[in-house]
Amino acid sequence: MKRPRETFAVLSLCAAIYLTSAFAIAQDASTLDQFLQQYRCPVVDRLQRIYATGDPEKFPDEYLIVDMPPQRENYVQCLFYRTDKIMCEAASGFYLNAPEEPRTMYLPPSAIAALARLGFSTDDSKGNFRIDVDLANPPDFNAVATLMLRALHDAYGARAQTKLDFHAPYAEHAGPKCTPVS
Repeated sequence: MKRPRETFAVLSLCAAIYLTSAFAIAQDASTLDQFLQQYRCPVVDRLQRIYATGDPEKFPDEYLIVDMPPQRENYVQCLFYRTDKIMCEAASGFYLNAPEEPRTMYLPPSAIAALARLGFSTDDSKGNFRIDVDLANPPDFNAVATLMLRALHDAYGARAQTKLDFHAPYAEHAGPKCTPVS
């Protein structure tokens, strides 16, 4: 039979572990909310303006790349390839080296698992992690922006204070309805 003091110690340890993990989950949700608040509008704005340029078959540069300088190898990009589809990729490290050079970068399993939870493929043997997204009618760019930003947050550690760079031939700068953040 355990003594009351030992039982109390075990229960205290279990409570501490539970509270610590609950705090970590709440803190992660808070960092995501802050990150989305900081960057969702500029991403949505750019996606809307890229989509408005017209037909992806006529304008093949309808894409948005969001990266994290100075680690530009950490990026998410989305390409409009049909008026009702967008293909998004999260960097795997596959393209970091020239084709004839051995690969030097691989994402850790935790990052790959985070991307898988978002619906990205987990095979990086021939390229980046990919997901095809059906665009609603009208398109829900809020959902696409959230996907891009969650991938950066969950897999690459981006937070609200992380500087992001945007690359989009048809929407390089944030429009007037969004305050520029980078």
